[in-house]
Amino acid sequence: MSNNPAALPKRDKFSFSFALMGQTMIFNVVNLYLMIFYTDIFGLSAALVGTIFLAARFWDAVNDPIMGMIVDKTSTKWGKCRPYLLWFPAPIALITFLLFLSPDLGTTGKIIYAAVTYILWGMFYTAVDIPLWTMSSRMTVDSSQRQSTIAWGRVFNILGSFFPVILFVPLKNALGGGNEAKGYAAAALLFCIVALPLMIQSFWGTRERAPMTEEKKPTLKENLKAITHNKPLMLLLVSTVLAVFVALPVSAGIYFVTYNLGDEGLFAVLAGTVLTSAVIGSALAPVLAKKIPSRTILIWANLLSAGLFIIGYFAGYSSLPVVLVLTFLIGLLLGAPLVLRTSMLADTVEYAELKTGKRSEGIIFSTLTFTGKLKLGLSAFFVGVVLDLVRYVPNAVQTAQSLNGIYMMLTLIPALGSIITVIPLFFYKLSEDEHKRIVEELGD
Repeated sequence: MSNNPAALPKRDKFSFSFALMGQTMIFNVVNLYLMIFYTDIFGLSAALVGTIFLAARFWDAVNDPIMGMIVDKTSTKWGKCRPYLLWFPAPIALITFLLFLSPDLGTTGKIIYAAVTYILWGMFYTAVDIPLWTMSSRMTVDSSQRQSTIAWGRVFNILGSFFPVILFVPLKNALGGGNEAKGYAAAALLFCIVALPLMIQSFWGTRERAPMTEEKKPTLKENLKAITHNKPLMLLLVSTVLAVFVALPVSAGIYFVTYNLGDEGLFAVLAGTVLTSAVIGSALAPVLAKKIPSRTILIWANLLSAGLFIIGYFAGYSSLPVVLVLTFLIGLLLGAPLVLRTSMLADTVEYAELKTGKRSEGIIFSTLTFTGKLKLGLSAFFVGVVLDLVRYVPNAVQTAQSLNGIYMMLTLIPALGSIITVIPLFFYKLSEDEHKRIVEELGD
């Protein structure tokens, strides 16, 4: 097939984007509601839940690179990535449903059940996530086309977040009939049924156009070299992990609306606001990147959002309109980095190929999956620790100390994260023009 960037049809972009939409629906059902399900329904302590989430990330440190190497060694008539988009969506949907069951197993049994199912969920999620994101570098080698494709994907990615944000709580209440445990399980099952075909269709709707060389596949040493000798990639990964505190509102948000605002139904309003603005920010990213270097956009977006987080803390949450305005502005600023970080990471594939002589998309995109899950795992761990420190009590009226601790996880702590995440970016030197030069050199 031609490598002409103009050959990338909209069908591929839509198929890639709908798959991300389905995957994101499942991811956010778990990411937004599993922690409060474990603490308030399943009966586990917040600190213990955070520890389970963090322990799963240690396994990801092994599992994700292995999956990346498997993708890099895959060579079929369908390509490197597409087979996994057919085989693994069904298992991830099944495990997601199992997460929200609440069998009566006793304390020890519950801990084992939660840990085993959550770790299995992470493994099957990785088996879909790495091949899917790697497709963004397999469909085209042109940087601007990648930015466009990833921008489409991120917009649908965020749209996929809307459904669990807006519908999960009403569905849980309606389907549960007053039984919270039953409601969580039924709502999770419904989302899995909807998300499954969205993920599977990407097998038929996408094509891999990047070169599929017939040379010997990269060895373990060569794959690791594609990461460790890839300075731009390492800087992006460090920056992503340092953004862990920016992710605290994801896990703490449901606690904030339930206890600080006193109405879990407001979660749809608050999260819907940030997602709406993030869609706008993501859609603007490719336009801005044509005029301003991606690195510069990332730095200023994070610094400005830090200022808004700080303003939010001192403004308080007595006025919901003020909270919503600040939330909208923060989402707008953090929408563009969702696109630009991923497209910048995709550009490091060719950088690594120039340095090592091997093309290792799978192992490189496994770092995106791993650092993303590590960031969220660490944030859930910190949420659990903070809840424990401020003496959070499930299903009870919280003390002023607890309420302030929850609010700090949505304001001051993310402000710190927004500041420290930009530090590695000052050393990032792989510009769009440099990437074009590398692609031309590889094509000679």
